[in-house]
Amino acid sequence: MKSWLFPLAMLLACPAAAGVYKWTDAQGRVHYSDAPPQAAKTTQLRLQTYAGPAQVGRVAGADGGVTLYTTEWCGVCKRAKAFMQQNGVPFREWDVEKTEYGAIKFRQLGGTGVPLITVGTEKMMGFDAAGFMEMWKRSKQ
Repeated sequence: MKSWLFPLAMLLACPAAAGVYKWTDAQGRVHYSDAPPQAAKTTQLRLQTYAGPAQVGRVAGADGGVTLYTTEWCGVCKRAKAFMQQNGVPFREWDVEKTEYGAIKFRQLGGTGVPLITVGTEKMMGFDAAGFMEMWKRSKQ
């Protein structure tokens, strides 16, 4: 992963409700956590969870089908993923903190918080089950 892409994406994001820190260990491995390590230089990432009403809009450049952009620590992301699994909705998931592709696409789609869900040419920032099902049905027409 290019070292400047992910921090740039996170600098453009809105202020976070939870602190997420990024650091590289002595072996060159990148780590993320909710607390900074004692002896490492860290970067605090700014990323929020969409907990309020979901926002739906059009999007260009989305992958086909249903794609869920998440983080490991996001409770709303876990709820959206569980809903899709329980309702037989096929989807791809990209962790925006752990995958280069996920971070790049998240930024291209205007992501500022998680979850960000794309369905065909529509995106949902946050998660609303009824709104998601409407988007999914429209994508099948």
